[in-house]
Amino acid sequence: MYPNPYLINTAPKLGLLSRGLSSLKTIKWSSLLEGTQKTLGVINQAIPIVYQIKPIVNNAKTIFKIADSLKEESVQPEEIKASPTTNTTTNSSSTSPIFYI
Repeated sequence: MYPNPYLINTAPKLGLLSRGLSSLKTIKWSSLLEGTQKTLGVINQAIPIVYQIKPIVNNAKTIFKIADSLKEESVQPEEIKASPTTNTTTNSSSTSPIFYI
């Protein structure tokens, strides 16, 4: 059900700007500036830390890629044959050079 608008007895709330200059007098400027100064101090300390951690994070990605490649089954290289097959003809009477292919 919808509330009856005629039974609501409270006045509507006014915004910050509709109250006029009296609302600006209630702001404690010293505490606002102090809070801003603390926030900027934390930001000035955090920015160099971000620049120092960025290469570590990039290297960590590379380390995880290397670790994943080590987990994979290592492929065994094929055994090298002891004596490769070559087509050579040796003729003792020939003085031509022998080419191994």
